Amino acid sequence: MENIIKISSEQGFSETWKPATEKPTQTLLDFVIPANSGTYDLSKCHINLNMEVVVPLDAQNASEPTKTALYGSAFYNTVIVAEQDKTNSVEYVSDAASIVRNAYMFSANRGMVESIRRVDTLRQLLWNMENDKAEQHDGVQNIGNHLGRRGPGNETSSYLQIMGGNTRLDGTVDESIVASGISNDLRINLSDLFGVGSALWNSDVYGSTRIHLEMDMERLKINALGGNERTSVFQPAGQNKNYGDMLDFTVAAGTGRLADNETLGRGGAPLITAITYDDYQLQMPFYVGQAINVTFTHNVTTVTDAAAIISGIEYNIGTNSAGQPNGTGNVRIYTSTVLYTNGTGGPENVTNISIKAMEPVAANLQIRVNRAEIVLSNLPSVNGPDSIDYRTYSSEETQGSAGLLTFNKQIFCEPNAQNLLVAHCNTGETSPDRAWSNYRMAIDNVDVSGNRDIVYNAPLHRDRISRTFNNRGQNISNFSLNALKVGAAQTAGGGARPNQIDLYPIFETLPLTQAQKIINFKLTAAAAVQDVIFYKELVKTI
Repeated sequence: MENIIKISSEQGFSETWKPATEKPTQTLLDFVIPANSGTYDLSKCHINLNMEVVVPLDAQNASEPTKTALYGSAFYNTVIVAEQDKTNSVEYVSDAASIVRNAYMFSANRGMVESIRRVDTLRQLLWNMENDKAEQHDGVQNIGNHLGRRGPGNETSSYLQIMGGNTRLDGTVDESIVASGISNDLRINLSDLFGVGSALWNSDVYGSTRIHLEMDMERLKINALGGNERTSVFQPAGQNKNYGDMLDFTVAAGTGRLADNETLGRGGAPLITAITYDDYQLQMPFYVGQAINVTFTHNVTTVTDAAAIISGIEYNIGTNSAGQPNGTGNVRIYTSTVLYTNGTGGPENVTNISIKAMEPVAANLQIRVNRAEIVLSNLPSVNGPDSIDYRTYSSEETQGSAGLLTFNKQIFCEPNAQNLLVAHCNTGETSPDRAWSNYRMAIDNVDVSGNRDIVYNAPLHRDRISRTFNNRGQNISNFSLNALKVGAAQTAGGGARPNQIDLYPIFETLPLTQAQKIINFKLTAAAAVQDVIFYKELVKTI
């Protein structure tokens, strides 16, 4: 049986900032695993950063309706993502370890265990190949994986507790049930940071153990979700209607005309979705407490643009008809304020009703980090080993000469280096997505590819990657050499892939030797070579 122990960071690590205009000041994390406290299963240990999105008054949409006692403000659909390449505004799904810049682990009894620099780029090289696209798309521990099933502009944030319905059994709406903003833990697994992160760690042997991280919190930003409901099509079962389409109030639509003095949105004439849903809480992008924009036409030609907060969502209960116990599948949406009152003296048609989510003022949104803690899995009845075999990394960073399309570099690799990983990034960025066309490499003056260019994504390149993972004793889960972009959709048919970004990894095996190895490396690109990072994978014992 295991004991779960939580230890707060020594710095406290609590901060609020506007990512659009401000830089966070808290970047360092330190945790200490106490000595003589038994054995820990590091594969189950992780670091949690508890975070949330803050929408201050100046970030609320200017068109949001007047607040009431019930609605202090609307609940906006926003999410925290990582921007791996700020220069080119590149965001793609990644693991939480990709915002760790540098990491080290020190044992009081055995000295330095691991010291790895540029963890951020290393994780982006490895994580994309270690996890298949399903895991990248759906994994709950990833950053930016709010892709959902409704497409861009219709996603739902994990920083929002959605209330998809608040209808009582008698068919009336309980307006006290609304959505709420929540905080989430950004989880950094120790196994993603350190080679010993999958081992049993005996604190009686290794003594007090310090884990130090330098975080790249500046990479975090906030994206607003929603807002495309009027142009995004719901396609199942051939419906082919936009999410924001509502039924007209006409005799032909089956809803009847809006009666004299009847109110639209609140009261007897709620908005009714044109789409019929089988599972509206999964498929519908609207929720109770959401600020929406509503457009409609009345008096034949008068177009009205109104703002409201959704106060109630009703599914089926008010739309049942004889012989249809499951209802029509339409959703009724009630608003906190009246959208329009028919004052014509008789029935009136209301047509072209359409809604979409309001978005907050992006420049004023805030990220708040509430706390940082390490979660340890202690095994009181287990006596861990007194030595561990593991792999770790040393690294070198360099830059290409300005404007040159070729890059030549000689590096020295330790005798215990078994693999070499190379990343090519834009200047000052962390994403290994800067294109190269081919490379050559020699170990101790022997060319690794029989004096042939290794061309990007060609069979020889893929073979070199496969050899490296075999040397690591690891399978490749994703060989696409591209990552899922945040907020982009797959297009119909072939050709361009706007929902993915190409990555340019270089993986090579190295022989274990008695002395250090001399590596001659040449990189050729169509545009100037910029930041190049060499990761030398070392096998060690502690």
